[in-house]
Amino acid sequence: MKRFPPTGFAENSHGIWTRRAVIGAGAGLAAMPAAAQMDNKPGVHPLWPMSGPPVLRGAVIAQRRRRQGVDGETFGGGGPVLPSYGASDFDALVRAGANLVVMSFPELWTVAKPWKPDPVMAVTLYRQIELAKAAGLNVIVALRSGPGRSDFVFHRDAAGTWFPANLIVDSIWTDAEAQAAWAEMCVDIAKGLSGRKEIAGLNIMVEPDPNVSGTNKAGQRLGAWTPAEYQRDVSDISDWRRMSGSIAQKVRAAVPALPILISPPAFARTDFLTVMGQPPVKGTVWCVHDYEPRDYTHSPEASRGIPVFGEGGNNTFATRLDAAKKQGAPVFLGEFGAARWLGDNGKYYRARIAACEQRGVGWAAFRWPTGDAAYEASDDMFNLGWGRSPGREDGAALPILREAWAMNVSRSAAGLRGRGALRGRKD
Repeated sequence: MKRFPPTGFAENSHGIWTRRAVIGAGAGLAAMPAAAQMDNKPGVHPLWPMSGPPVLRGAVIAQRRRRQGVDGETFGGGGPVLPSYGASDFDALVRAGANLVVMSFPELWTVAKPWKPDPVMAVTLYRQIELAKAAGLNVIVALRSGPGRSDFVFHRDAAGTWFPANLIVDSIWTDAEAQAAWAEMCVDIAKGLSGRKEIAGLNIMVEPDPNVSGTNKAGQRLGAWTPAEYQRDVSDISDWRRMSGSIAQKVRAAVPALPILISPPAFARTDFLTVMGQPPVKGTVWCVHDYEPRDYTHSPEASRGIPVFGEGGNNTFATRLDAAKKQGAPVFLGEFGAARWLGDNGKYYRARIAACEQRGVGWAAFRWPTGDAAYEASDDMFNLGWGRSPGREDGAALPILREAWAMNVSRSAAGLRGRGALRGRKD
C-alpha cells in the first residue's frame, strides 16, 4: 500500500472546522448533541439480520491523524485528520448506490499518557457523521487508534521511509492500563453514538494485531499466524478475546442497543474468528476483513498484468464465511479490496460480493476516494474509482460496485432521503 498520508484546523473546501470551533467542545463524544432517538431495547437489530439478504452495502473511508512533521499543514485537506472528506464525497457515494460508510477513524483519545479524550478529533468525527447522515448514509464508526496504539501500526512496512519508526506505538497488547483506557474510550464514544439512527454500529478496534506485538505464555513475542497457534500460545495480557469481551460488556452496560462490532485477531482475518468463541454480549456483530489471496490483492504496481485471481480447495472465501456464520452472531465483511491495477480484479470483486449476498452478509469495499487529486495520487492502490489508469474507470471496481449497490432498497435508518439519494429509490 502506498503512503497513507499535520495539525492545522483552518476551514477548507471540505468545510473542516476551524480551531476556534472546537474550543469548549467538551471531553468526548459523550457530549455530542443527541439526534432523533431510537429504541434502546437490546435485541436483534434491523440492520443486522441473521438470515435473508444483507441490508448494508457500502464502502470504507480510512483516516489518520495529521502530524505536521510528516504531512505538513495542507496535504490531504488541511484538517486534523487526513484525508478530509466533505459533503460532495459522501454524496458521490450515495449517488453510486451505497447505503453505508465505515469511518475507520483515529485517536478519539490520545495515544500517549495521560490518556484522555481529544475534543478536536471528536468534533471532526461528529461533523463527518452529520455530512454522511445528510447524504442518506448509515454509518459505522471504527476505532483505528487510541490509548497505546497509533495509526502507524497499519504502515509498519514503510517505517523509516516517509515517517520515523518511533511513531509506531503498539503497547496496548502488553499494557493493562492502556487496555483499560481503550475500554473507557469505547464507552465514551458509545454514549455519544447511542440513539443516533444513522449509526449502524461501533467497531471497538480496527484489525486487532496482538500477533505482532503481543506476547506468548512464556513472555516472548507471540508471532502466532494460525488460529491453532494463537489459541495455544497467546498470553492472557495479549488475548484479544479476553480484551474484546471485557470492552463489549462495558459498552453494553452503558448503552443497551448499539450494535458492537468485534473483529478477530491477525488483522481481522476471517479464519481467525474461530478463536473468538461465542458472542460476549447481545448485539454483537462479527466484523471480518478479507484480503486473500494477499499475494494477489496486494500485488505491487510493477507486477500489473501478471497476477491472476483464483482460489480453490478448502481455503476459499466462501468456506471461511460459512465457518464464520456458525459463530452465533451476524457477520459483516468490513473490508475487502484488490489493487486497482490488476487486470482481472473485476472477477475478484464479483466473487466476494456474490459470496456475501448468498450468505446474507453485509459488506463494505475498501477504499472510497476523496475529490482531492493530490492526495489520491499518493494513496492510490485501493482507490475504488480508479482503474488501471489514474483517474479513469478502465477496469475499476466502481462499475461492479454500482451494480451490486443497486440492490440497496433503503437509505439511512434515520429516515432521510439525503442530498444525494437516487431518484425513485425507496426510502
